[in-house]
Amino acid sequence: MVDRIVAIVNDEVITLTDINIVKTFGLYEDLEEGSDEDVQSLVLDHLISQKLIIRLTSERIMVEKEELESALSEIIQSMEPGETGRALIRFGMDWDDLKWYLREKLLYQKIIAQRFDRGVIVRLEEIENYYEQIYVPKQRTKDLEPQPLVEMLDQIEREIKQTKVRTQVQEWMKNVRREADIQIKTP
Repeated sequence: MVDRIVAIVNDEVITLTDINIVKTFGLYEDLEEGSDEDVQSLVLDHLISQKLIIRLTSERIMVEKEELESALSEIIQSMEPGETGRALIRFGMDWDDLKWYLREKLLYQKIIAQRFDRGVIVRLEEIENYYEQIYVPKQRTKDLEPQPLVEMLDQIEREIKQTKVRTQVQEWMKNVRREADIQIKTP
């Protein structure tokens, strides 16, 4: 297998193999279908952010063995039977190598959750606006009857909170990236 460096983040290397491992094992749920180049670019962006944030704050946060095992189990269940083992062989990896990638992902998620989730407040007015302006029209375009607002409160609040957190993380990442030494290598 031929490998190449696709980015260097504060002296840490991200390789094409790293990107392919993340894609193969589905380590990021929010990757949209698109061209391979688009997905590769999204994965690279995730990996750059992850490396920056982990190096900035990781010493205070731990990933428990149970969390790691649970995440590994989810990956195995999400793939076809035997596919996980074949993918490990294809990349010349063992289970501990895959756990390293998972640990990095979980650590990043914990850092983001710890820094942003608790401080995000969603007002009832925001939920009502989302319900009327987004949820109801979306249901009607699908020819579905919208659920009552009371039944959708938790789900809508979660979606609004996730959007707010994502926006805050993006702003924070802009600032962190300005201070970092990031070199993206083009083919």
